[in-house]
Amino acid sequence: MRSALAALLLLAAPAALAHSPIKGLDSFYAGILHPLVVPAHVMAVLVFGILVGQQGVKQLQAAVMGFLAAVGIGIGIAGFYPGTWSELPLLGVVALVGLLVALAKPLPVPLHLVIAVVLGGLLGMDSAQAELAGRAMWASLLGSGVALYLLVLYALVFAEYFSRHAWQRIGLRVIGSWVAAAALLVLALQLSKQA
Repeated sequence: MRSALAALLLLAAPAALAHSPIKGLDSFYAGILHPLVVPAHVMAVLVFGILVGQQGVKQLQAAVMGFLAAVGIGIGIAGFYPGTWSELPLLGVVALVGLLVALAKPLPVPLHLVIAVVLGGLLGMDSAQAELAGRAMWASLLGSGVALYLLVLYALVFAEYFSRHAWQRIGLRVIGSWVAAAALLVLALQLSKQA
């Protein structure tokens, strides 16, 4: 009896989609919340903000602008080619940036720019939601773009504020190592499912 009830409940469950819109919300607002409910997006924005904040935002304004422009371009690509992007490259880059945050070594400005453009582009391309099309999809992508812009600004302010004392910088490095570990674990799980 219990196994029949369990099977019935499993059959009645809705499909689980990684990038599905949030029920009851307008597409734009669902897009705004989208980067907050996708762990890879939260980790990407957090480690990028910490990486730039460790080096100093004033020195790396070009990297921040490159990130924001790449997010916009990536969102445009996702709008024209939805559903064709994998989260795996994003997780790989997030793990790499998390390791760079944990190392806390000064990096040249051009390398920061390359990291910013790659990470921003991957975030933008991974922002499409599977169930949306047409105007709803574009409204959702616009919302995701706005949210990513704001989240990266919050992450930059957070990192710059907590870079004042040595013990705070250690905390930022710990966050970077945790994000790298989490990204590598998720990456390993997704790759093991594909094998």
